[in-house]
Amino acid sequence: MDNLEVIEISWQLNFPIRALVNTQFNQTYAIAMVDFGSLDTFADIPAGAAHFLEHKLFAKPGYDSSQRFAQFGADANAFTSYTKTAFLFKTIGHVSENLTTLLDLISHPYFTPQNVAREQEIIAQEIQMYADMPDWILEQTTLNNLFPDDPIAQDIAGSISSIKQITPATLQTIYRKYYNPANLRLYLAGNVDVKQVQDCILNLAQQNTSLQQLVQRQGISPIRMQPQLNAVKNQQIIHFKAQRPHLMIGLRVDTADFDLTTMILLQNHLDLLLELIFGDMSEFHQNLSNDGLLDDSFGYNVIVERQYAFILISGETQHPQELAAQIEEYLFHDGFRQELTADNMAIIRRDSIGSYLFAQDYLENLATEAAELDFYGVEINQVPQLLSQVQVQDLISLATKVLQPHNFTKTILYPE
Repeated sequence: MDNLEVIEISWQLNFPIRALVNTQFNQTYAIAMVDFGSLDTFADIPAGAAHFLEHKLFAKPGYDSSQRFAQFGADANAFTSYTKTAFLFKTIGHVSENLTTLLDLISHPYFTPQNVAREQEIIAQEIQMYADMPDWILEQTTLNNLFPDDPIAQDIAGSISSIKQITPATLQTIYRKYYNPANLRLYLAGNVDVKQVQDCILNLAQQNTSLQQLVQRQGISPIRMQPQLNAVKNQQIIHFKAQRPHLMIGLRVDTADFDLTTMILLQNHLDLLLELIFGDMSEFHQNLSNDGLLDDSFGYNVIVERQYAFILISGETQHPQELAAQIEEYLFHDGFRQELTADNMAIIRRDSIGSYLFAQDYLENLATEAAELDFYGVEINQVPQLLSQVQVQDLISLATKVLQPHNFTKTILYPE
């Protein structure tokens, strides 16, 4: 990140527009991110609404935004996560034209009974496709057991029944509530001509009436901050079409003592902790590999979003019960503590900082993470310093707090 410069481009649209400038890149990447995701389901918002809205914002009267991006040589995409919706493009040229299309995309909704009905069919097929995948079934079951009756246990795309509740009026209501300046961030990365972007923004602010209406919206509609912490269901066995048995371990993390900024510290600490106790270098991982209990399918994932935090550990194995028993013994009877040494910590911390810096060579990672961190009050340049400050005692304290049996669940999937 030595060549990275972070520049405040404009507040002309009442939300931050920033550039991560590195002229060594040929491409320019841009992402508009909204603080609204699949978790944000309430009485008037069906499950899957954020994902549905992401899809339908590409539809315009007489054209599709993806066609406009293609016309100006850009590769465009979008995604919905638990707490965010994002729209993005990357291009070598025509940055102003593609930025104009991006801001038109998020400011100019066009919902009709016909295009909503068509999208319901498309997303229903998507939901059915995922429902045939063992990994998807395994994860959804585990999330249901970790967070009973919480929206995070629902698929990001919703269900076939929930998306049937979505109408043009539903989408319009959600759009007006959540697509407002307080919920928006726009980042560009790579070979960014700041003056060109400033001129483009100024021109749009003066001429684009839909964008003018968006940036004048006031206030913040409620988003889901706190999870429902019903008792974790400790295990479930399911049977599904698969080649081999699967195991997934879930650990729910108590975030009551964290605010948004310290949630990023929690993410970094959990990543380091899991790498120390379950990574390829750990004695536990090597012993289980030698015993044939796990293979390259074994891995872990740390998810931290708003006030939600949890860990998923999974893999395919012919002996899921034995592997689960060994993981439980390791976690809850202090077997992991032998890995938490200052020497191991120094190696993992150095590797993590190196991996983080290497990842910044990818524009998508750079801009997406910068936009996400912005909602937590953290700048992307701060992350290496945050990682460098973590001490092994921090991880020992965190492990003592997090690795508790009452927050543990296991799901075993056997082939039908």
